Amino acid sequence: MAETLVKHADQNDRIFPLLRRTELTSYLREGQLKELERFCQSVTKRAGATLFRQGGPAESLYFLAEGIVELRARPPGRQVYRTVEVVGQRCTIGDEAVLGQERYLTSARMLEPARLLSLSREAFEGVAASRPDLAVGILRCSGSCIMQLVRRSAILTHAPAEVALRLLLEELSEQNGNGRASPIRITHAQLAGMLHLSRETVSRMLGQMAEEGSVELARGVIRLRSP
Repeated sequence: MAETLVKHADQNDRIFPLLRRTELTSYLREGQLKELERFCQSVTKRAGATLFRQGGPAESLYFLAEGIVELRARPPGRQVYRTVEVVGQRCTIGDEAVLGQERYLTSARMLEPARLLSLSREAFEGVAASRPDLAVGILRCSGSCIMQLVRRSAILTHAPAEVALRLLLEELSEQNGNGRASPIRITHAQLAGMLHLSRETVSRMLGQMAEEGSVELARGVIRLRSP
């Protein structure tokens, strides 16, 4: 029994610092985060691992503390998965679990090693019943990340292709570097999915940007250069 209590305490010691590295800090006070930790579980995933699959039961909401996650979906009538979004640190994944959806709308795959916190559907319902203030903060955090996805999708799908690509690269560079420009680990096919363009079109535009000196291209990595 004593050993079980020690393990539980050790896990909480790891969970609280991770909670402080998520977007929840914008919606919950420190004391509220401390109360929320007992409902969460720590999750570590290696690069390339799948967190959940499109169509699978929406069992948990995830808060991303470290790493980058690709959301992928296979449109009806298509055999190939397309990149829907690339999610950076501090955002949420699997929001379906707390928004009344029975199944995940996308798959989630790690682009690099990631540390996350999971909140099961059952645990969220317990939070909503006992601490509605915490539940409101969780939903506001989830909603802010969804709005970011919607905003970016609306802008990128209607802007001219060259403008959309530049804007997307700038956002991803800042997102991956916590506000500082950093290398972007992404493929041409993933960019094409987010921009609703063909991979060939994206590769051509990136080649032109490289010739102009505005980007440096390496295998699976893109670096923006200052103007």
